[in-house]
Amino acid sequence: MRTVPLIVASLGFASAAMLGLEAQARQGEDALLNTRRWTLVSPLADARHPAPAWKNQSWLNSDHPITLESLRGRVVLLNFWVFTCINCTNSIPSLVDFDRKYRDQGLTIIGIHTPEFPPYSGEHDKKNLARALQQHGITYPNAQDNDNATWNLYGIRYWPSFVLIDAKGEVRHYSYGEFHVNDEIYGKWDGWIQELLKEAGTP
Repeated sequence: MRTVPLIVASLGFASAAMLGLEAQARQGEDALLNTRRWTLVSPLADARHPAPAWKNQSWLNSDHPITLESLRGRVVLLNFWVFTCINCTNSIPSLVDFDRKYRDQGLTIIGIHTPEFPPYSGEHDKKNLARALQQHGITYPNAQDNDNATWNLYGIRYWPSFVLIDAKGEVRHYSYGEFHVNDEIYGKWDGWIQELLKEAGTP
């Protein structure tokens, strides 16, 4: 789990030096956060609210922009991530597994790829993201969120974060941090997905 970084640097630093310092800080932060891999902030049944409609235009694993309205009637799981975040990539096998198990039953997983560092880091590059999707076996749609618009729309503060939206378009569950196939938090998400699919009347 990573928070939005606060970086103070002299204007005289070269970009490469800045990237090196940021990478070192990230490694230290990841090492610390690996001792507390997840934080659960769910369910939100008593505070459910309409999911905001994202407007991302650049997509991978989809030949057209996907809108929230077009997914009405399906359960939607949003994953806010960036391919350079170890906590994010460690969580990907769980999402790939959910996609395999529940796509045909009415679940749509959408990756919201929100870069952490400035464009020189390569996180904004669509080709780099495409390589990451192939590397991790991700076939569900991913939206580039290079301007942080959807990140801000949902009030996200941590990588990775997860938002579960029911078939009526309401936010039902939210959590952030790393989890793994068949661990306790995977089991929680699996149960919530099944619950919302049942509510939607899917098989």
